[in-house]
Amino acid sequence: MTTAKRMYHFYFGEENMMKHLTVEPGQSIGDIRLGMTQNEVEQTDAFSLDPKVEYDAQGKAQFIEFYESDEFKCMLGKLDLLGTEADVLIPQLDEISPYDREDPELGCSFQFDQIGLILWRPVPMTRQDMQEKWFLEMPPENQQDEMKHLCFSTAAVYAKGYYD
Repeated sequence: MTTAKRMYHFYFGEENMMKHLTVEPGQSIGDIRLGMTQNEVEQTDAFSLDPKVEYDAQGKAQFIEFYESDEFKCMLGKLDLLGTEADVLIPQLDEISPYDREDPELGCSFQFDQIGLILWRPVPMTRQDMQEKWFLEMPPENQQDEMKHLCFSTAAVYAKGYYD
């Protein structure tokens, strides 16, 4: 099995096929690697999943971001970065690399600068919030929408110096 195939393997669910994209912080998501040209990125399998890729002045990928989807999971080892609740995920990642506790968007954004990984969600949400009056007074469909914020919406890897 080639490296690209290992990084972009498939999980066969009962009703649909869920792709697993291997996240290598500071290096790649799926078969899209930092340092690739736009043409190289567009030739990858993962490009069909609509990532956000930013390029440096030399035309090399310096930032790769995937948004949560029913089509794939972003996996760092056994950790599902977009499907695990933030309150469970962050302490596990913090053991690997401490996150930036000075981040002005902390709660929404968790940046692991030592390894080149950032996770983001638009609203910080916890299980405790689900017991609050404001949440309990919402219609069930609104509660379901809010519960999506228990997990992150995006996972991204970036090159050293990207946030400098």
